[in-house]
Amino acid sequence: MSSLAKDALHRTLVSVVSLTLIGAPLLNGGEIILHPNGFGEHSYAAWKAQVGLPDTSGNKNQALYFQKMTATPTFAAGVAVFQGIEGTPTSALTGLEFWIPTNDGSHCGAGAPRFNVRVKPAVGPSQTVFFGCAAMAAGASATAPSGKTYQQRTILAPALPLGTITALSIVFDEGDDVGTGFAYLDNITVSINTTPMVWTSASDNGGQF
Repeated sequence: MSSLAKDALHRTLVSVVSLTLIGAPLLNGGEIILHPNGFGEHSYAAWKAQVGLPDTSGNKNQALYFQKMTATPTFAAGVAVFQGIEGTPTSALTGLEFWIPTNDGSHCGAGAPRFNVRVKPAVGPSQTVFFGCAAMAAGASATAPSGKTYQQRTILAPALPLGTITALSIVFDEGDDVGTGFAYLDNITVSINTTPMVWTSASDNGGQF
């Protein structure tokens, strides 16, 4: 999928997921919510229990599951949108990270799963910057209670134009024609001014900054 196609997809998926958030409670200062969703044929994202690393609370051991069980050209994606980060200066985004299994078939491609950062530059039109799994730096490994071996994938000091963030999401849109059509992610991290906010489960939403 070309960069232009990915950019169009990003704008569409953010619009689609934003519609599901209408009527949701307003965020308090400092809160960011990670909202899994998706659209299109055989494609979605959702938290799954007993497949992830230990959670910060409870014993559900959740991981965020992404699926696209259809061909890559199909206009569909599993997606998770970070709601509440809008208006953050790009210079304040100091890190992005997730952990992905290496022994269960989870797809880690150049284009998916990926972080999409939508930016309104100080000068010029808005643009989307992509950080794909395969290009992220590999780090430590840990074994989940389920037996899945998760590996850390990190982008430090993301290269972004000077401006403000208008949207941030994780996108899974590479289908089962180029891979397995799914991926589990855990310990999803967004660092603002070097302070990390980490999602180990659905219960980690909000209030960590």
